[in-house]
Amino acid sequence: MTVPGEAAGALLRDAAAAPYARLDELTPPGGLLVVVPHPDDEAIGCGMALAAAADAGRRIGVVLMTDGEGSHAGSARFGREQLVALRQGELARSLAALAGGAEVPVHRLGLPDGCSTESDLTADHLECAVTFARPLQTRAVWTTWEHDPHCDHLTAATLARRLAERLGAVLWRFPVWGRFGEGAAHHEAELRLFASPPHLARKRAAITEHRSQFTDLIDDDPGAFRMPDALTAHFADHPEIFLRG
Repeated sequence: MTVPGEAAGALLRDAAAAPYARLDELTPPGGLLVVVPHPDDEAIGCGMALAAAADAGRRIGVVLMTDGEGSHAGSARFGREQLVALRQGELARSLAALAGGAEVPVHRLGLPDGCSTESDLTADHLECAVTFARPLQTRAVWTTWEHDPHCDHLTAATLARRLAERLGAVLWRFPVWGRFGEGAAHHEAELRLFASPPHLARKRAAITEHRSQFTDLIDDDPGAFRMPDALTAHFADHPEIFLRG
Protein backbone atom coordinates (compact mmCIF):
# COMPACT_ATOMS: atom_id res chain seq x y z
CA MET A 1 0.00 0.00 0.00
CA THR A 2 1.25 3.49 -0.88
CA VAL A 3 0.67 5.97 1.93
CA PRO A 4 -0.74 9.23 0.55
CA GLY A 5 0.90 12.51 1.40
CA GLU A 6 -2.24 14.60 1.65
CA ALA A 7 -5.80 14.20 2.91
CA ALA A 8 -7.83 14.34 -0.30
CA GLY A 9 -10.04 11.96 -2.24
CA ALA A 10 -13.40 11.15 -3.77
CA LEU A 11 -14.90 9.72 -0.60
CA LEU A 12 -13.85 12.74 1.45
CA ARG A 13 -15.54 15.04 -1.05
CA ASP A 14 -18.76 13.05 -0.93
CA ALA A 15 -18.64 12.75 2.84
CA ALA A 16 -18.60 16.53 3.17
CA ALA A 17 -22.30 16.53 2.24
CA ALA A 18 -23.26 13.42 4.23
CA PRO A 19 -25.72 13.64 7.13
CA TYR A 20 -24.53 13.30 10.69
CA ALA A 21 -25.45 10.13 12.57
CA ARG A 22 -26.70 10.02 16.13
CA LEU A 23 -24.79 7.73 18.46
CA ASP A 24 -27.87 5.52 18.91
CA GLU A 25 -27.91 4.99 15.14
CA LEU A 26 -24.31 3.81 15.13
CA THR A 27 -24.59 1.72 18.28
CA PRO A 28 -27.96 1.00 19.90
CA PRO A 29 -27.98 0.58 23.70
CA GLY A 30 -26.15 -2.59 24.66
CA GLY A 31 -22.77 -3.83 23.52
CA LEU A 32 -20.40 -2.54 20.85
CA LEU A 33 -17.80 -4.74 19.19
CA VAL A 34 -14.97 -3.01 17.30
CA VAL A 35 -12.99 -5.20 14.89
CA VAL A 36 -9.68 -3.58 13.97
CA PRO A 37 -6.77 -4.78 11.81
CA HIS A 38 -4.00 -3.13 13.85
CA PRO A 39 -3.40 -1.18 17.04
CA ASP A 40 -4.13 2.49 16.13
CA ASP A 41 -7.11 1.87 13.82
CA GLU A 42 -9.41 2.15 16.83
CA ALA A 43 -8.13 5.68 17.46
CA ILE A 44 -7.86 7.15 13.98
CA GLY A 45 -10.91 5.44 12.51
CA CYS A 46 -13.58 5.67 15.20
CA GLY A 47 -12.00 7.05 18.37
CA MET A 48 -14.40 9.93 18.88
CA ALA A 49 -17.46 7.71 18.45
CA LEU A 50 -15.93 5.03 20.66
CA ALA A 51 -15.36 7.59 23.42
CA ALA A 52 -18.94 8.82 23.09
CA ALA A 53 -20.19 5.22 23.23
CA ALA A 54 -18.23 4.59 26.41
CA ASP A 55 -19.71 7.65 28.08
CA ALA A 56 -23.18 6.55 26.97
CA GLY A 57 -22.75 3.27 28.82
CA ARG A 58 -22.13 0.92 25.92
CA ARG A 59 -20.24 -2.24 26.80
CA ILE A 60 -17.25 -2.18 24.46
CA GLY A 61 -14.98 -4.98 23.30
CA VAL A 62 -12.24 -5.01 20.67
CA VAL A 63 -11.24 -7.82 18.33
CA LEU A 64 -7.65 -7.23 17.19
CA MET A 65 -6.86 -9.02 13.95
CA THR A 66 -3.04 -8.61 13.96
CA ASP A 67 -0.51 -7.44 16.52
CA GLY A 68 0.91 -4.86 14.13
CA GLU A 69 4.30 -6.54 14.12
CA GLY A 70 4.93 -5.71 10.47
CA SER A 71 5.19 -1.94 10.83
CA HIS A 72 8.92 -1.97 11.66
CA ALA A 73 10.04 -5.40 10.54
CA GLY A 74 13.53 -4.12 9.72
CA SER A 75 14.28 -2.68 13.14
CA ALA A 76 17.24 -4.19 14.99
CA ARG A 77 16.38 -2.50 18.29
CA PHE A 78 12.79 -3.70 18.25
CA GLY A 79 12.51 -7.36 17.34
CA ARG A 80 9.14 -8.97 16.79
CA GLU A 81 8.42 -9.71 20.46
CA GLN A 82 9.48 -6.24 21.58
CA LEU A 83 7.41 -4.58 18.88
CA VAL A 84 4.33 -6.65 19.71
CA ALA A 85 4.69 -5.75 23.40
CA LEU A 86 5.17 -2.08 22.52
CA ARG A 87 2.09 -1.97 20.33
CA GLN A 88 -0.03 -3.88 22.84
CA GLY A 89 0.86 -1.28 25.44
CA GLU A 90 0.00 1.51 23.04
CA LEU A 91 -3.37 -0.08 22.33
CA ALA A 92 -4.16 -0.51 26.02
CA ARG A 93 -3.36 3.13 26.75
CA SER A 94 -5.29 4.31 23.71
CA LEU A 95 -8.39 2.39 24.75
CA ALA A 96 -8.08 3.67 28.32
CA ALA A 97 -7.94 7.24 27.00
CA LEU A 98 -10.99 6.68 24.82
CA ALA A 99 -13.00 4.89 27.51
CA GLY A 100 -12.25 7.44 30.21
CA GLY A 101 -10.04 5.04 32.14
CA ALA A 102 -12.39 2.07 31.98
CA GLU A 103 -10.93 -1.27 30.96
CA VAL A 104 -11.82 -2.40 27.44
CA PRO A 105 -11.33 -6.14 26.84
CA VAL A 106 -9.34 -7.13 23.75
CA HIS A 107 -9.50 -10.46 21.93
CA ARG A 108 -6.33 -11.02 19.87
CA LEU A 109 -6.49 -13.24 16.78
CA GLY A 110 -2.78 -13.05 15.93
CA LEU A 111 -3.16 -13.08 12.14
CA PRO A 112 -0.05 -12.12 10.11
CA ASP A 113 0.36 -8.36 9.83
CA GLY A 114 0.46 -7.00 6.31
CA CYS A 115 -0.47 -10.21 4.51
CA SER A 116 -3.68 -11.58 6.03
CA THR A 117 -6.39 -12.89 3.72
CA GLU A 118 -9.91 -14.23 4.04
CA SER A 119 -8.47 -17.74 3.85
CA ASP A 120 -6.66 -17.11 7.16
CA LEU A 121 -10.03 -16.85 8.92
CA THR A 122 -10.99 -20.20 10.41
CA ALA A 123 -14.19 -21.42 12.00
CA ASP A 124 -12.39 -21.24 15.35
CA HIS A 125 -11.61 -17.55 14.82
CA LEU A 126 -15.29 -16.85 14.25
CA GLU A 127 -16.53 -18.98 17.14
CA CYS A 128 -14.02 -17.54 19.60
CA ALA A 129 -14.96 -14.00 18.55
CA VAL A 130 -18.66 -14.82 18.94
CA THR A 131 -17.98 -16.21 22.41
CA PHE A 132 -16.05 -13.03 23.26
CA ALA A 133 -18.86 -10.79 21.96
CA ARG A 134 -21.92 -12.46 23.47
CA PRO A 135 -21.39 -11.35 27.10
CA LEU A 136 -21.31 -7.76 25.83
CA GLN A 137 -24.84 -8.26 24.45
CA THR A 138 -23.47 -6.86 21.22
CA ARG A 139 -25.90 -4.73 19.24
CA ALA A 140 -23.40 -3.10 16.87
CA VAL A 141 -20.20 -4.10 15.11
CA TRP A 142 -17.76 -1.50 13.73
CA THR A 143 -14.85 -2.30 11.49
CA THR A 144 -12.63 -0.98 8.73
CA TRP A 145 -13.98 -0.54 5.22
CA GLU A 146 -13.54 -3.41 2.81
CA HIS A 147 -12.42 -0.95 0.10
CA ASP A 148 -9.46 0.31 2.13
CA PRO A 149 -6.43 -0.58 -0.03
CA HIS A 150 -4.92 -2.81 2.66
CA CYS A 151 -5.40 -6.57 2.88
CA ASP A 152 -5.69 -6.59 6.68
CA HIS A 153 -8.53 -4.07 6.55
CA LEU A 154 -10.41 -6.29 4.11
CA THR A 155 -9.86 -9.32 6.34
CA ALA A 156 -11.19 -7.39 9.33
CA ALA A 157 -14.25 -6.32 7.37
CA THR A 158 -14.89 -9.91 6.30
CA LEU A 159 -14.81 -11.20 9.86
CA ALA A 160 -16.90 -8.29 11.14
CA ARG A 161 -19.64 -8.98 8.60
CA ARG A 162 -19.80 -12.62 9.66
CA LEU A 163 -19.90 -11.58 13.31
CA ALA A 164 -22.69 -9.08 12.73
CA GLU A 165 -24.74 -11.75 10.99
CA ARG A 166 -24.19 -14.27 13.79
CA LEU A 167 -24.93 -11.75 16.52
CA GLY A 168 -27.87 -10.05 14.81
CA ALA A 169 -26.05 -6.74 15.16
CA VAL A 170 -25.96 -3.63 12.99
CA LEU A 171 -22.75 -3.26 10.97
CA TRP A 172 -20.91 0.00 10.30
CA ARG A 173 -17.58 0.35 8.49
CA PHE A 174 -15.17 3.25 8.87
CA PRO A 175 -12.79 4.04 5.98
CA VAL A 176 -9.18 4.65 6.93
CA TRP A 177 -7.04 4.52 3.80
CA GLY A 178 -9.94 4.25 1.36
CA ARG A 179 -11.00 7.82 2.07
CA PHE A 180 -7.95 9.05 0.17
CA GLY A 181 -7.51 8.89 -3.59
CA GLU A 182 -9.98 8.41 -6.39
CA GLY A 183 -10.29 4.66 -6.83
CA ALA A 184 -12.65 3.21 -4.21
CA ALA A 185 -16.30 2.48 -4.94
CA HIS A 186 -18.96 3.50 -2.47
CA HIS A 187 -22.60 4.49 -2.23
CA GLU A 188 -23.25 8.03 -1.06
CA ALA A 189 -26.54 7.03 0.58
CA GLU A 190 -24.59 4.86 3.03
CA LEU A 191 -22.31 7.65 4.21
CA ARG A 192 -22.69 9.15 7.66
CA LEU A 193 -20.52 11.54 9.65
CA PHE A 194 -20.05 11.57 13.39
CA ALA A 195 -18.65 14.37 15.52
CA SER A 196 -18.73 14.95 19.24
CA PRO A 197 -16.60 17.94 20.28
CA PRO A 198 -16.54 16.89 23.97
CA HIS A 199 -14.82 13.66 22.93
CA LEU A 200 -12.34 15.05 20.42
CA ALA A 201 -9.64 15.60 23.05
CA ARG A 202 -9.85 11.94 24.06
CA LYS A 203 -9.44 10.86 20.45
CA ARG A 204 -6.36 13.04 20.11
CA ALA A 205 -4.96 11.66 23.35
CA ALA A 206 -5.51 8.12 22.06
CA ILE A 207 -3.71 8.89 18.82
CA THR A 208 -0.68 10.23 20.68
CA GLU A 209 -0.40 6.95 22.60
CA HIS A 210 0.59 5.21 19.36
CA ARG A 211 4.09 6.69 19.34
CA SER A 212 5.52 3.88 17.24
CA GLN A 213 3.26 4.89 14.37
CA PHE A 214 3.13 8.68 14.66
CA THR A 215 6.65 9.61 15.78
CA ASP A 216 10.26 8.61 15.15
CA LEU A 217 10.36 6.46 18.27
CA ILE A 218 11.72 3.59 16.15
CA ASP A 219 14.35 5.20 13.97
CA ASP A 220 16.48 2.29 12.77
CA ASP A 221 14.21 1.00 9.98
CA PRO A 222 14.29 3.29 6.92
CA GLY A 223 11.47 1.39 5.24
CA ALA A 224 9.15 1.47 8.24
CA PHE A 225 5.71 3.00 8.43
CA ARG A 226 5.27 6.46 9.88
CA MET A 227 2.03 8.38 9.55
CA PRO A 228 2.60 11.59 7.55
CA ASP A 229 2.02 14.71 9.61
CA ALA A 230 -0.69 15.93 7.22
CA LEU A 231 -2.69 12.73 7.74
CA THR A 232 -2.17 12.81 11.50
CA ALA A 233 -3.68 16.30 11.55
CA HIS A 234 -6.55 15.12 9.36
CA PHE A 235 -7.46 12.15 11.54
CA ALA A 236 -7.15 14.26 14.70
CA ASP A 237 -9.62 16.87 13.45
CA HIS A 238 -11.96 15.51 10.76
CA PRO A 239 -15.45 14.20 11.60
CA GLU A 240 -15.47 10.43 11.60
CA ILE A 241 -16.87 8.67 8.54
CA PHE A 242 -19.08 5.60 8.68
CA LEU A 243 -20.75 3.52 5.97
CA ARG A 244 -23.80 1.46 6.83
CA GLY A 245 -23.97 -2.31 6.50
